[in-house]
Amino acid sequence: MLTEKPNRNKQKIITLSITIVLTLFIFSMSLFSGTASGEMSSGLSVNIKSLIDSVFINNTISLSTLNVIVRKGAHVFEYMVLGISYFFTAREWRLSILKILVLGLLTATIDELLQNIPIDRTASALDIFLYDFEGFILGLGLLLLILNKRSKMSDLEVLNKLQSKEISPRKAYRYIYNSENHLRFTNNAHFVKLRIIIPDEKKVTNFLRVLFFLPLPLVLFKIAIPFIKFDDKDMPITKAELIKIVNSKGIKIKVNAHTKEKVIIKTI
Repeated sequence: MLTEKPNRNKQKIITLSITIVLTLFIFSMSLFSGTASGEMSSGLSVNIKSLIDSVFINNTISLSTLNVIVRKGAHVFEYMVLGISYFFTAREWRLSILKILVLGLLTATIDELLQNIPIDRTASALDIFLYDFEGFILGLGLLLLILNKRSKMSDLEVLNKLQSKEISPRKAYRYIYNSENHLRFTNNAHFVKLRIIIPDEKKVTNFLRVLFFLPLPLVLFKIAIPFIKFDDKDMPITKAELIKIVNSKGIKIKVNAHTKEKVIIKTI
């Protein structure tokens, strides 16, 4: 029998704590004055300049230009690390990629606004998208490419192989656990595929098939539900419960009316 991974709650706390600490560190760096921030990067810039001069004797890179590169590169690097941290946090807390991206953009925006507090620094919308959020996407995207892979076997196939002793319990657990931690772009449905079948009216059924050929935006479906009259005998759940169900991806609801009509609802 497979058991839940030990110390799962501990891992959730650790990953979230690391992400919070990194975020607070990034925010704290934005509260330094322009002079203090420049002094922190100037020392590294001088060392890099000396190294470049020793290798490329006739280079034309000025110290001021190099200092700008170092400062902007630091932004990209710190947000790249934050993106990596968010990946592991998202896996433990079952967050979607879309939510992570929104949190990353929100963090970059707040970070940039904090730079308005020091007298000699100003916020820049360009920095948000060109350095901060770009670094975040780079770190997150790197981990998604390397670690966010679906298992090639379904849970049932894994259990069958485990029963036939083709794989070990440890390997079976890894397959299932990795599948559970696969990050999806979004965990919620956004469209509804509707199909209505009227057995005695083929022309009407074909017309409805053409009419609802394209998926409907979920928001329109949720608006329409309160105005649709359901027979309690045909619909064992309430309209509120139906709206809650269709918010989830991959849900398929099949309603068979006592008059033989069929309504099939699939969320995507």
